[in-house]
Amino acid sequence: GSEELLDLFNRQVTQEFTASQVYLSASIWFDQNDWEGMAAYMLAHSAEEREHGLGFVDFANKRNIPIELQAVPAPVSCAEWSSPEDVWQSILELEQANTRSLLNLAEAASTCHDFAVMAFLNPFHLQQVNEEDKIGSILAKVTDENRTPGLLRSLDVVSFLGPCLFRSV
Repeated sequence: GSEELLDLFNRQVTQEFTASQVYLSASIWFDQNDWEGMAAYMLAHSAEEREHGLGFVDFANKRNIPIELQAVPAPVSCAEWSSPEDVWQSILELEQANTRSLLNLAEAASTCHDFAVMAFLNPFHLQQVNEEDKIGSILAKVTDENRTPGLLRSLDVVSFLGPCLFRSV
């Protein structure tokens, strides 16, 4: 019951901080390989995942849910990736793992009839649907466009770097 809910809630905090580290590692890989747009995308998502983790901590503090920060495992090493597809595949798997983790937490909250936790989780579930769809679509484009030399570099600038260049300061 509630012990499982506490455990899963704490694990979700760790999952969010772990995701932040994986996105940061991906940003470093893209940066080292001169994919500035994808590097910027990954860096922004690293910050977003950290914000999610802090959101869980904030909610827990309001509800007096004891939070025990756990060790965050080292992310995938940049050396393990050999292509943009490899990186995006890792990111898709990361998001799928995060979805499973959130669903396990929601199931435990439902079993305990903790409707506040369930309500708190709802926006995260919807965001995961969008994230998995978006990452899957990006992975398909990266895979397709990488077959034509130079085309993926154009995608990097237009799709990822473009919005950063034209954002008002």
